[in-house]
Order: sequence, then structure tokens, then C-alpha cells
Amino acid sequence: MRRNTALTRIVASGVAAIMLCAGGTFTVNAAEEEPVKADVSVKAIQGLSDDFIGGMDVSSMLSLEESGVTFKNANGEVEDLFTLLKESGVNYVRLRVWNDPFTADGQGYGGGNVNADRALTMAKRATAAGLKVLVDFHYSDFWADPSKQQVPKAWKSFEGDADKTADTVYDYTKQTLTTFKQAGVDVGMVQVGNETTAKIAGISGWDGMSKVFSAGSKAIREVLPEAKVVIHFTNPEKAGTYATYAKQLSNHNVDYDVFASSYYPFWHGTTENLTSVLKNVASTYKKDVMVAETSWAYTLDDGDDDSNTVPSKVTADNLKKYDISPQGQADEIRAVAEAVNNIGDNDGDGENDGLGVFYWEPAWVPVGTGGKDNAELVDTWNKYGGGWATEAAGEYDPNDAGLYWGGSGVDNQALFDFDGKALASLPTFKYIHTGAVTDHVFTKIDPVEITATDSDSIDAIKAQLPSEVAAHYQDGVDETETVTWQSAALDWIRGAGTYTITGTTNAGHDVTVTVTVTATPAKDYVTDGSFENAENDKNWTIAGTGASITEDSGNAADGKRALKFWASDAYSFSATQTITGLEPGEYVLTAMSQGAAADNAAITDGVALSATTGGKTTSDALELNGWVKFDTATVPVTVGADGTATITITGNLPADAWGNVDKVSLVKKTETPVKPSTENLDKAVAEAGKINRDEYTNESLAKLDQALAAADVLLAGSTYTEQDVNDVIKLVADAIAGLAQKEVSSLTVTPSKTTYQVGDAIDADHDLKVVGNYSAGMGNVTLSADQFTLDYDFSAPADAAKVTVTLKSNPNVTETYTVAVTARAEGGSGNGSDGAGNGGATINPDTGEGDKTNGANGDKITGVLSNTGSAVTAVGLAVVVLGVAGGVSLALRRKRS
Repeated sequence: MRRNTALTRIVASGVAAIMLCAGGTFTVNAAEEEPVKADVSVKAIQGLSDDFIGGMDVSSMLSLEESGVTFKNANGEVEDLFTLLKESGVNYVRLRVWNDPFTADGQGYGGGNVNADRALTMAKRATAAGLKVLVDFHYSDFWADPSKQQVPKAWKSFEGDADKTADTVYDYTKQTLTTFKQAGVDVGMVQVGNETTAKIAGISGWDGMSKVFSAGSKAIREVLPEAKVVIHFTNPEKAGTYATYAKQLSNHNVDYDVFASSYYPFWHGTTENLTSVLKNVASTYKKDVMVAETSWAYTLDDGDDDSNTVPSKVTADNLKKYDISPQGQADEIRAVAEAVNNIGDNDGDGENDGLGVFYWEPAWVPVGTGGKDNAELVDTWNKYGGGWATEAAGEYDPNDAGLYWGGSGVDNQALFDFDGKALASLPTFKYIHTGAVTDHVFTKIDPVEITATDSDSIDAIKAQLPSEVAAHYQDGVDETETVTWQSAALDWIRGAGTYTITGTTNAGHDVTVTVTVTATPAKDYVTDGSFENAENDKNWTIAGTGASITEDSGNAADGKRALKFWASDAYSFSATQTITGLEPGEYVLTAMSQGAAADNAAITDGVALSATTGGKTTSDALELNGWVKFDTATVPVTVGADGTATITITGNLPADAWGNVDKVSLVKKTETPVKPSTENLDKAVAEAGKINRDEYTNESLAKLDQALAAADVLLAGSTYTEQDVNDVIKLVADAIAGLAQKEVSSLTVTPSKTTYQVGDAIDADHDLKVVGNYSAGMGNVTLSADQFTLDYDFSAPADAAKVTVTLKSNPNVTETYTVAVTARAEGGSGNGSDGAGNGGATINPDTGEGDKTNGANGDKITGVLSNTGSAVTAVGLAVVVLGVAGGVSLALRRKRS
């Protein structure tokens, strides 16, 4: 417990409580203040103590810096990591300590290569930045977690000896902490082991483990009597485990202050359960509690291309707990902090027993890209240890690091982006005190999911489409929006499959719905083939010895009961059920088995599944390949006119062979339909994808989108016919043919040539750019030469020759501009522009003055380029559709003398 603070912090009615204490006043969490402006939205946690721990484990940072990584604030400015953490509201850092994470020749194992010396280097920097330190002893040379608690190399000679291990833990802990104390490190807590769920330093069993815990605790008390002693476990979601661990620690008189838990939302259940199990420990044993590790992902990208824990090892459902974004990280941190804060005061000392939360490795960003294909990156990992394991780690951990060494598996869970720049989520430990608000900017609408079977009607599926959805905004304020779905596409559902259609909300936001249609299970004619209902046991006739229908929980293929068998001597048995009233035809009989011989060797021919119909028997072996390694036997069955089939499970096994048979099923055989070719439909969809959507009206594009949605739905099905494919091809083709071009209200003409000579012609493809402008801000499109006509007369020199561009589909839409026309010289001595020695007058673009160019008869011409107007489309005139069925050739109008 924290005994050094003399008052209870109280927040009531949103106003900070001010209390008298030892001759002064004291103010608690100022949750009544206005939230700060930020790029994430965080609601302040009411009643949160000012000294609530907002900690971060940055154990890898030294190796990352050595690998060339720099850390930057939100403005992109490089800062010392510890300074940046302090500025972001962090008040504690957690640093792991491995005994000897190096080979004999000094090659590091990776993960930061964090031995006591390197941990001390980081701890001194943390103290200098004003941060307290939690020292996390793993008592291993590399990663310690529930699956790995390997003894250090130097302790190998007495592995499994709890007394010697405890003595060595005491000496090692005391020596290391003495060094930290002498260096002036502000050590606030010390962890005796890391995730010690079943073992510590190679010692298992509560008697031995408790000796190790107590030895570490004793060393801490002697060197740093003010520091809290922490014992760390994980898997809070497993019912009863934390109560058991705390009870065992109490029964074995282990001296400690803090019961710590890992909590990763991907695996560890709900925050409500986290509060419940930790509160039980706090109230029963009067201990402080905290979360020593947590994290969440801000992206599903992989920064170093060497695979990430998330999402590769996480189920899709668990990824939905929070948004995959910096806002999602802020939401997760706040939720875990609130869960710990909700533990409350259980011992009456006026202080919350929930101390705080540590975020795990928020700065473990990539040190390069390309994964193991990048030899330079691999060299960097091996040299500095910035990945989770180097190739050298295989000598100590051959079954994990030796196989899967590489980069950071959590770079997408960091609070910095892949370039080391702070994400908006980094200051969340500050925001849970002050609150933070952001702009009301739309972020997303959660996808809608619908399930159905292939026997459900389309109307029943459509009825599940929600008329409203919640639109999420960056400031955390959701809005309800109505949806218009492409529901007609669902008419093309064909059989089992996963179908996706889109919709648009009244605010113009896109939303999707995934419709998962499952096949209706075929009728099973075996009565209770999974043996779950004891009342149905009478349908089975069991003969011989060693077999019975009974509960075999944890070993059954389906449910809790099965046909279980075992005998101490060689034995034989049979289980039979006769089924009548079957429709003549082809059926399939299946069953599942598991088990083995006495020495766990496989038995491939001791158990069999058979069916007898019309005097003919067919069978298949039910193999026993090991514990819960289920084998499936399949027997084809032909039922004759009598409609009867007798199914039998037989066993002929040696002494002590064991196992069970479960999930016996007889169903009518069905033929899988052959899907017709969709090549032409694929071509039609591809053709639609080439269309420039900017050119066509929204109404006609909506019909095309409906046709394409129908194609998507049909192609996701499992039972569509050739006629279905042809019908949808026609839908797409008709929609393309029905595209209506947007109405052009004006033209913009940009000439690239501004001076012509008498008798020249305009090259419409190269001399000018004509853009059709759509009405009501609908955009524009560049026109081709076959979509407009030109009217001009370059037969004689003039101050300004007028050129008129007219939209062919609507002659009322025009654009007029002028160019300069120069006379051709009728003689002269050279350099003429007509290639015949005739001089040509040109226009000075700055003055508008013409001057002769070696021409005997060149005239002085004046004139500058100018647009003189644009006629607007007459109301009610229809637009002719162009470019759908092919181009139209254009004859330029050229008037010549």
C-alpha cells in the first residue's frame, strides 16, 4: 500500500475536492478543467489520482538508437526519448534485465541485449528526465513468459534445485540493485520474475517458486526498502487463476506489495473481468495491483516486413475491440487505466489499490525494411539487437528464437510511427487526467454483418439490413445516419457464400454489409451420433467388453460424451444402430476417432466403421493416431428399396489401448454443381471499369453501379447457373449502353499556337485544348477533336481573326477567341516562314507589334490573343451521347482565297 500520502482524493459533482491536510490544502485530479485540444479524443477519468502510474516499457531503446533510430515529437523534431515521454505525461519506465543475453564471443541475443549494465544506462537517463524506474528481473538470459522460463546459462549446473536457485537469485538481485542505487537511479518498484504463471528461473511448483520469490523480495527490502516488490502474472481471463496464485503466495508467506498482471485485449478478456479479478486480490489479501503490460495496434501494416504478432496471431473478432488507429490506442489505454482505477480502496487507507498501467514497448519501431530478404537489415539486427531475436539467440532458445529470429513483431503497436515520429496517442497518459478533444471529423462506419442460411428467403435477408448506422467521428461523438443500400443486388445471391454490398448514408458516407450465407446442414439420419443425450443411448446396441457411452469431456470430437473404450486386457466390442425409412439412393457414413496403444503408438486397423445394406457391407478404418488427433472414416452407402441401413462400430484392440469414437453421421450424398464459365462476365465488368466516370450523369452511373453490384454478388455464390451469368452480363451491358453524358454548360479553350499565316489551318489535335465544363460544379472533361467544330477564316491578314469552337452535341455551347494572322510575303530573300523564301510578319508577344522577317512585301500586323465570350446552353436542350458507340470524324471548315 502507499502509506506516505495522508489524504483521500475525492472528486464529487465534477468539482475538484480541496481538503485540509497537515496544515495545508491539497487538490486532486482536476477533471473539471476544460479538456485540451488534441488529435485524439480522450475523456478524463474521474477521481484519478495525480500519482496514478502512466508507465512505459522501453527496454529496446538503446539497441534502437545504436541502429540509427531517432525519436521525434509530433512536429517531427528529434528529442531524447525519455524527455519526450516525460513531456507526454509518462511518469514511470519499466526496464527488463536479463542475466547474460550474449554468446561467449559477445554476440547479443537481441531484444535490446538488455543485461544489467545496459539497463542501468537507460535507467540513469530516465532518472535524469524525472522518471521513476521499475526494474523487471527475468532471471533468464532471454525472454521469460508463460511458455519460457529458462534458467540462465551460469545457473545450469543446479537447474531445478529450488534452494540453490533462490540463494543465487538473492545474490544476483542484491548485487544488481546495489549498483543501481549507487548510480542514483530512482527505483520505485522491482519485479521478481516476468509473467511467472507456472515457473521462474527453471523452478516450477509453488513450494520452489515461492522460495525464489521470497529470495528476490528479501534482496529488494535490504537494498531499496522504499521500493515496492512486484510479482507478475498473466492470463486474467482464465477463471480462478489469479485467486489461486494470490492464495498460494499468501499460504507460502511470500513478502510482496504489488500483484501485477499483463493485459492484452487480443487475448485477455474484458476490462470488466480485469477489474473483477484484480479487485478480488486487492480486497482479499490487501495488496496493491496494477497492469504491467498492455498495448494496441494503430495499423495492420508491417514496418520491417518481418511479420507482426498482430494481426497474424489474433482472431478477427478481437481486432474489433478498438479501432486500429492512434485513436483506438488512446481508447484502449484509457479503458485499461479506468479498469485499474475502478479497483478502488479495499483496505481502508483512503487510497486506490490500483496503482496504474504500463504500456509495453511503445518505441519499438523498425530499424529497416525488407525483412530477411534485406541482408543489410539482418546485419543490423545481429549487430545491435534491435529485433526481437538475433540468429545467435538460437544457441539459448533453439525452439523459438532459433526458428523465428528477426525484427520487431510489435512495430504496429508502437506509439511512434515507423519513422520514429510520435503518434497522437503518445500523450494519452496525460489526457486521462485532463481530457482531450479533437475536431468533429468523420472517421468511419463499422461494417455491418448479416448471417443467413441458403434456405432463408432473399426478403428475409433484406429485412436484416439496418436502416440506420452509427457514424464515428474523431471527437468521439457518434452520429446516427440513415442508409440507402444496393439491396437489389441481394436478389442475385446463389447458395452459400460471403456476399458484400455497399450503401450510402444521408451524409454521403459509404458503408458496407457482409452477408454470410451458410449451407443448410444435410439431414443426419443417425439418432444422436454424438452420444450427447443419455436417453438416446438405447438406440445403440453395445456388445463385447471395454466400450461404453459415457462422458469423455475434453476428448470428445463433439460435445462432452462419446463411445469410449479401454480395457486392461485384449478386448473386442461393437456398437450397432439400425436405421429404417430411408429413401433409396446414395449416402455417406462418417465418424471420428482418437486414441492410441498403451505406449501411445498409433493403431491403424483396430477400430472400424461399417454399413450393411441389402446384405452388402462396406467399411473404413477408424485410426487411433494419438490424443485428440482425430481421424475421420468415410463409408459410401447404397440404400435399396427396403430403406434400411445398419451401421456398426467395431473394435479389436490390445490390452490398455484406449480412445473413443464420436460424431457418427449418415447423410444423403449430394453432387457439387459445376460452375459455368464467367469469362464473359469478367470481361464486361472489366470494360465497365475503364469508363471515365467524370463524363456521365450520376443517374446513369447509379444504374451501372447496381449492375456491377449484382455481378459481385453473383460471382460470390456457389450455385449460380449459366443463365444467371448471361442475365447479369446483359445488366452490365445495358447499363453501359445507357450511360448519359453530363450536360456541358460552357467551354474553355486554351490555344497553344497564337499566330498563323494566310492560308494556314488549325490542327485541332495539337494547336488547342478544349475542355467542356459541367454545370453545378460537377467537374469537367477534355474534349477530343470529334466532339467540337471550328469556324475561322485565315484567307487574308487581319488584326484579329476570330475562331469559334462549337460543341457538336449542342451547338448553343460555344467559345470564341482570336489569333493573329500574318500575310505571306510574295518574294524576298530568305528565312521565310512558308519555306519558299517568302518573309512572314510575326507578332511581338509583349508589344503586339509586328515586324518584317526578311520579306519583301511583309505587312506590319497588330493583334493579340483574346477570348471574346462564351454562349451558355439553351435551357431544355438534350445532350447527344458521344464516345459510347465509336467516334465521329470531323471536317474542319477552312475558307480560303
